[in-house]
Amino acid sequence: MTINVTFESIEEMKGFAAMMAGEEKGSRQPVTAQPEPQDTAPVQPAATPSVEIQAQPIQPAANPVAGATATVPTAAATYTLDDIARAAMTLMDSGKQLELQQLLAGYGVEALPMLPQSQYGAFATGLRGLGAQI
Repeated sequence: MTINVTFESIEEMKGFAAMMAGEEKGSRQPVTAQPEPQDTAPVQPAATPSVEIQAQPIQPAANPVAGATATVPTAAATYTLDDIARAAMTLMDSGKQLELQQLLAGYGVEALPMLPQSQYGAFATGLRGLGAQI
């Protein structure tokens, strides 16, 4: 006779094993048998059925959106002097001339045309930090 048992978790399997071993729930001490009364005939124990336990691996859930992949931009955004100038103008219009001048000074230039093209991306990030949409 074969009995198949499926467990949903390791804790469930441990509980079952403890029960089969005769342990009380919550303790690791085996349950002791009560002594047989002296005035009765000994009882023959019944044959213990064998139990075959087959652990089944839990399969991860399938991706709910099949074939969907996330794309990550791999190239840095490029900016032109016109893009940067438009963003700087919006800052000036909102009264942030002093902050814009300090940002330019941080790059060692007094005006946008003096900004090296290699610094456009970093400067655009600085403009965003001041609130510009670029």
